[in-house]
Amino acid sequence: MKKDNLIAGRRGNILAALLFVLLCGALCMTLLTHTIGHHHIMKIRRTRVAALAELQDQLCLESHQIFHTLNRVDLDALDEPAIELFSLQTFPDRVTGPVHLQHIFSQEKSTLGNMERTQAHVRILATQSKGPYCMEGEVSSTFLEGAVPTQHIPLLLKAEVPAGISSREFLASQGVRLPNTVVPKVKAGGFDLELKRLIQRALDLGNLQLTWSEIRRRLGMEVTEAPPPPGVYLVQDSEHVHAVLVQGDLDELAFSSHGGYQRVQMSQGSDTYTMEYEPEGAILDCWISDPISTCVFSECIVINGNCLSVATRHEPGKELRAFHADSRITLLVSGQVTVTSSLEKEGLGVRRIPSPGISIVCGKNGVVNAGDQDIRLSAGDHSVLDASLITAHEVKNGKGSVRINGSICAGGLDNSGEIELAFVQGRQEVLEELSVRNLRLIHNIKLLRIEEVRRDDID
Repeated sequence: MKKDNLIAGRRGNILAALLFVLLCGALCMTLLTHTIGHHHIMKIRRTRVAALAELQDQLCLESHQIFHTLNRVDLDALDEPAIELFSLQTFPDRVTGPVHLQHIFSQEKSTLGNMERTQAHVRILATQSKGPYCMEGEVSSTFLEGAVPTQHIPLLLKAEVPAGISSREFLASQGVRLPNTVVPKVKAGGFDLELKRLIQRALDLGNLQLTWSEIRRRLGMEVTEAPPPPGVYLVQDSEHVHAVLVQGDLDELAFSSHGGYQRVQMSQGSDTYTMEYEPEGAILDCWISDPISTCVFSECIVINGNCLSVATRHEPGKELRAFHADSRITLLVSGQVTVTSSLEKEGLGVRRIPSPGISIVCGKNGVVNAGDQDIRLSAGDHSVLDASLITAHEVKNGKGSVRINGSICAGGLDNSGEIELAFVQGRQEVLEELSVRNLRLIHNIKLLRIEEVRRDDID
């Protein structure tokens, strides 16, 4: 009996051992299969990552080539710039190693006043010559032609560009730095900036002639052909203060923003004139005694003379910004303007549209022949101007560095320091009166996307 039990026990141990061996074998096979599958998956992933990286590199290089070409082209030498540039003749389909690049072009045209706007797009498909992977990039550019409002012009400059270099390279040699999305327009022919019609609108003269007699009549003064005495005047009606008119040179024009309103302070000789208002809202305080709290200020200041200093108002112990986040001031000057400090806007909320706080415009006004109409930058090193600078004469910068969040439209540039331009389009009303006629330019270039796509999704 004991012998039978011993034999049965041994048989049980043998069966257990066999089961253990079988389980170990099955486990090993499972691990081996999993390892082989894992290596296969990793190989596929590595192949995919390498293929997509190669496709992306080619799309980036092609996008850079488009940016480079548009920055060097002379638009005035072309009949239809947008059509001729965004074409297979300029950017042909090609094969680079294992990557095939295909271009698909499209355009949309629209008209704004006397300006034609062409939005040009190119879709770039990058596919493997032998492989399933595909990526797509998209580049867009906006072409403007005709009477182009200055707020749409990133940088326009009258200058002779030496042969063999681009406008961007020329500006870099003059100490001007630009983002890649901005295509500067530098040309030998200048442009006239006639402010007569713009001032007519600012002074609410309608179709009346811009003469001293009509200006005096609009100000409620005795009608003569003589200019008003030096001073600061309001052009107003029952609902609006259309403009502040300064007759004669202004010693200082100081801006500040606090408490939710915009403050403007003007100094002429021993007199100081102050206005506080809510942008697009009520006037809270003014130097005149007449009640104008129900009026809305159109944020236009007209100076018939020179402005010796445009600055941020200083208060001891306070760090003030020049402009309210909603301010969009237009300064029209018949003479010279000197900017003597940084001019910055308050921080912008998430939903606010960034824009220059002020457009400084120097030009002929049709009433008086002023002297220089330069814009001089004397704000010191590392200054910031949230402003658009517009003059048919020169913009002159001293030895300091200045960042301009706005635009430059000038008949010349005298730069002894460094200028960094970040084009921010103004929100002022598009006025044909403040346009450069017979102009062609590239408003912007944008790389919209680079992403993986499925071949089945390609049109």
